[in-house]
Amino acid sequence: MTYHKIDDVVNVVISTAAAATPRDGFNIALILGKSTRITNTDRVKVYNGVAAMLEDGFTENDPEYKAALLYFSQSPMPGKVCIGVCADGETWTQAIAACKAANSMWYGIYIANDSLEVADHQAVATAVETMTAAYFYDDDSDAAKGNGTTDVFATLKGLSIHRSFGVFSKTPYAGAAALGFAMGANNGAPGSSYTMAYKPMVGVLPDDLSESDIANLANKNANYYITRGGTYNVLEHGCTADGTWFDELIGLDQLSNDIQLGCMDLLAHTKTKIPYTDPGAMQFVLACNDACDSAVRRGFIAPGIWDGPTILDLENGDALDAGYLNQAEPVADQPKANKSLRICPPIYCAVILAGAIHSVTIKVNVE
Repeated sequence: MTYHKIDDVVNVVISTAAAATPRDGFNIALILGKSTRITNTDRVKVYNGVAAMLEDGFTENDPEYKAALLYFSQSPMPGKVCIGVCADGETWTQAIAACKAANSMWYGIYIANDSLEVADHQAVATAVETMTAAYFYDDDSDAAKGNGTTDVFATLKGLSIHRSFGVFSKTPYAGAAALGFAMGANNGAPGSSYTMAYKPMVGVLPDDLSESDIANLANKNANYYITRGGTYNVLEHGCTADGTWFDELIGLDQLSNDIQLGCMDLLAHTKTKIPYTDPGAMQFVLACNDACDSAVRRGFIAPGIWDGPTILDLENGDALDAGYLNQAEPVADQPKANKSLRICPPIYCAVILAGAIHSVTIKVNVE
């Protein structure tokens, strides 16, 4: 008996979807130093702990090791760190650019070097302003906790630096500890959105600061580590040099990255063309929705009342039950030149941040 192929009647073709572009985790730091343990050719090496650094030739006396030890000591513990080298004759900003070119997986930056001056911090902080990154640093000088205007905290605040997080601490490399918590806590799990305020820093000793010291540091948007109530060793306040809450900085960076890559995935992996129609533009809206849904799951975006300007169909006072609303302008309203150039209609993302509670007043009524 002759058997005929079923393929002639029912033909099944398996097509695997293209893998989405890996998302930056925003949970890996670069610790930069002048160690000779890493060559200029290698420039950056990735380690999953300090034990691996020792195996690679670092010693416990190396500044990079000391900073990494505090970085990995935090809870939750970050999974990886990049160690980079600043070559002879390079400035710190040149070294950061070279490290970014060699390995772009990191988000936070800390320089493990005891000789940094205010001008060095200013140069690095200014350079980082042009990057999707955050610069962590520390200072323990008496001038830093005073009410002057020339210390590093006052200088960066005066320049409205947005992407630098400074810690006053007498513990060496305390900025690396703060960075370790920031990277370890940002694991992307549901409900993982966090704030830097009132967190313990493992391995860091709280400083004995007067109320005037605290007021001066807070006025300069500096963060500091003190004991509250005789029991709680906590970091305060959790903001960058211009007063931005760090959790909002990293959260918006992550949301922007997710939106960008989601839309690029759509362009790169769609087998047929995306038509220049309202349904075509809606595909990009849906990609933005996916990114916002991830931010909702992390706890960065939350439902609320829109208090911003009117955006297409969204008006001030409207409820955003999902915490966001993404819209595209109608295709019919687009200039003919945009259609000829195949430029998608503008898409507007309106989001409500979940925020965080940093203090509370409780009134107790007693009869």
